[in-house]
Amino acid sequence: MTELLPPPTSADDALAALRDGGRYPRPADRPRRLRLDDGLTLELPSPRVLARTWALPTLAADRDVLSKGAALLCRPRGATTDPTPVDFLAVADELRELLAALPPRDDAGRPYRDARLFALHGPADAVRDYARDVVAAVRIAAPRYRPPAGPRPAAMTAAERKRRSRAVLRAAEVASAEHWLSLWLGDAAPATRVDARELLAQAADVIGEWVEDHADDPEGYADEAAEDGSPEVPAVPGAKVFYACADRLIAPRRRSAAGYVYVVPEAADVDDVAQVVSIASRLTPRPALRAA
Repeated sequence: MTELLPPPTSADDALAALRDGGRYPRPADRPRRLRLDDGLTLELPSPRVLARTWALPTLAADRDVLSKGAALLCRPRGATTDPTPVDFLAVADELRELLAALPPRDDAGRPYRDARLFALHGPADAVRDYARDVVAAVRIAAPRYRPPAGPRPAAMTAAERKRRSRAVLRAAEVASAEHWLSLWLGDAAPATRVDARELLAQAADVIGEWVEDHADDPEGYADEAAEDGSPEVPAVPGAKVFYACADRLIAPRRRSAAGYVYVVPEAADVDDVAQVVSIASRLTPRPALRAA
């Protein structure tokens, strides 16, 4: 019979209510398992889960915790002054000390008990790295800081709105094309030949899925984009935009008997294109490429 637990009343209670082996649909939410030198095996909440369940509510008990870009901001709770950036390492040390200070609880699940033991007795470097990952996850989970609105700008004309809309859309298309191409290049062998139209079709299919994910769950998509570098607002690029990006990031198209093709250079340096993340995180499996 499933044990019924009372609803958590505090951040510590929420952490104590977690149970081992929790099933999470997202890999980044799954527990971290590690073995200490003495043979003890620990199961730690993922940094994302610990941030949402315990770290952010604990920090926010006596201060406003906000985020802006890559910065974590704090200010006295309820203050109206602008928040200031805080040092990630200092916050990580604070969270490590708070974890170590958690009292033993008979009602706590394994994540609570193991996180406490890890903070108390784990290798210093490993504990510090884990706490840093938790702080990074706190930044993602924290509310976004929006400065007070200033005077409203003068209304744009219809022509100005149209130009701005086109510029925003083009920027989103370029960012999406560049990110997809960086992923594709990370998995492409040197001298790979692919029909330019087929490459565009593959990109459109995958980026179209990003657009749907963004529309279905904007906040969830934003969290993942902050972690893996995906475009903040994806958009399926048109042929002109995509080919311009591919010509620059892969190599200029070559004319063949069947049309234009791309050939991956022997010494392609994808690090100069963008930071290459795991193909599994965003690029869905694609069919085998047809030789041109």
